[in-house]
Amino acid sequence: MVPDTGKTLCADTIRPVNLPEPVAVREDAAGRPLMVALGRRLPVAAIEDCWRVDDEWWRARALSRMYYDVILGSGRRVTVFKDLIDGKWYHQSY
Repeated sequence: MVPDTGKTLCADTIRPVNLPEPVAVREDAAGRPLMVALGRRLPVAAIEDCWRVDDEWWRARALSRMYYDVILGSGRRVTVFKDLIDGKWYHQSY
């Protein structure tokens, strides 16, 4: 059971979690990530998985992303994606 903190929950104290964060990524000629800058530049040692998401095509701002689950040179596993509409890269935390 979680102890009661005694604080009242207000709308201004609620914030979204796991929002994508912009990240610098160097790509190869095919658009796959070669290096990810998370504090420091780290080479991509392996791409474990990749998948594309196209959703909400009926909205003014459709969603089109290419996700990559990568292992960095440090051994850390991260998920990055490229927004295929604006061409920017993001890091997705879980």
